[in-house]
Amino acid sequence: MGIKLTVVCSLVALVLPAPAYAVVGGVNVQSGHYPFVVAIGNAEGSDCGGTLIAPSVVLTAAHCVAANAAEPAKLRVLVGTEAISTGHSVAVSSVSLHPLFRTDTMRYDAALLFLEQPVTGVRTIAMADSSPLEGATVSAAGWGEIDEHAVALPDHLRRVVLTVRAKAACARGNKIPGGYYTPSMMCAGNPGRDTCAGDSGGPLVATSHGHTTIVGITSFGFGCARSAHPGVYTRVPSIRGWALGQIARTLAVAA
Repeated sequence: MGIKLTVVCSLVALVLPAPAYAVVGGVNVQSGHYPFVVAIGNAEGSDCGGTLIAPSVVLTAAHCVAANAAEPAKLRVLVGTEAISTGHSVAVSSVSLHPLFRTDTMRYDAALLFLEQPVTGVRTIAMADSSPLEGATVSAAGWGEIDEHAVALPDHLRRVVLTVRAKAACARGNKIPGGYYTPSMMCAGNPGRDTCAGDSGGPLVATSHGHTTIVGITSFGFGCARSAHPGVYTRVPSIRGWALGQIARTLAVAA
């Protein structure tokens, strides 16, 4: 998950949530099946995922990019590939963090990256305007760790099928400062399946009537694929209005 730290079983993880990284219990994505998923990194390498929601706009987790928000030139977005070792790197011109995001509570963990150049030939995905119900099937994708104790990240993009969990289970399994915040959070998981360190910022998607949308942003979790701790995702419908308004204002200025 987004900020799922690699070492999530430390005492710190008992106090603060750890950002998420790689998919546990998933499979490699077939070529072209998740074209809207991007990798986000800096000079140190790739450490988060993101979603292309417009040719020049990436939606990700705020905790992934907050440190570089004032210096967007340090960020790079890898697009158009399932493999970290290939693909096209695009520079970031500006970063917009959700105004209600806080690192201590992880509420409204969302950010927009505006790219210096529009991406061509790569399909984008729309943001959902409603959240899937408890029990719905969703999928997450990322380049994160394949288990909680992994020592290396995969090169190939992976996906995992998850189930949306009840609000009570989300709150019970994710006790964080300020409490589990239903308005901006949702959770999903299955036995042996989860997002993990390195997956943060990547998409949680759902398909209804043949139409696929992004419903969540990988945010945080306690460990990876622990049955009592389903992964937590930023609820996209809760930040959609802010995102659309920010995109309209930013692109209008750029024009």
